[in-house]
Amino acid sequence: MHDFTIVILLGLGLWKVVDLLEDLVPGLTRFHNLATIVLGVAATVAMQYSLFNGFHVVLRDTWMGQWSTGIVVAGTTSAWRALFHWLGSTEGDAPEIRHAAHGPRRVAA
Repeated sequence: MHDFTIVILLGLGLWKVVDLLEDLVPGLTRFHNLATIVLGVAATVAMQYSLFNGFHVVLRDTWMGQWSTGIVVAGTTSAWRALFHWLGSTEGDAPEIRHAAHGPRRVAA
């Protein structure tokens, strides 16, 4: 049961890290899903953490569990965004809305 909690809280942390990176790098919002998955997999591989080992599920190789756990962690970020949106926070808005491009305005003459 603790492994499930760890994955859920890793998803919250990943969601906020990606949000911070989108604030720092404005063009990253176009690649939001890709960045989330890549950072989720990178985090679980760096920690050598596998959800499947905690539930005693045997996989062919250890890297499969780590990569799959990273994808699961990345998937939980959607649940966090939906939860915050349901609670009425602007944190739950889509990345394109929260991090709109602040380039020069184009006005029709």
